[in-house]
Amino acid sequence: MIKLKDLLSEGKFQMKGKYLYMPTGEMSSIPGDFDRDVLKLTIGRDDFSVYKEKGKLHAYGSKYSQEFKNEKALVAWLNRKNAKYLGIDDR
Repeated sequence: MIKLKDLLSEGKFQMKGKYLYMPTGEMSSIPGDFDRDVLKLTIGRDDFSVYKEKGKLHAYGSKYSQEFKNEKALVAWLNRKNAKYLGIDDR
C-alpha cells in the first residue's frame, strides 16, 4: 500500500491501478472517451491536456502532441520531462 507521505517525499508521478498520483499529493484517474474533462499539465512553457482516446493515451500540447501505448510510458515521460500538475479542465 502506498502511503501519502511516501508520494510527497518522492516527488514523482506514479500510476497505481487506474489512478495517477501527482507529485503534489493529488490523485486522479485519466479521463476516457466519454468524459468531458482532461488533466492539465505544464512542461516548461507548454501546457498539455492528457486523456484517453480510443484506448490510447494522448498528451496534446500547444507546440506538439505525444501518444503513449500504456500508462507506464506516460508516467515515465512525465517524470523525465519534469511535468507540473495544474488541475482538471474541460476539453
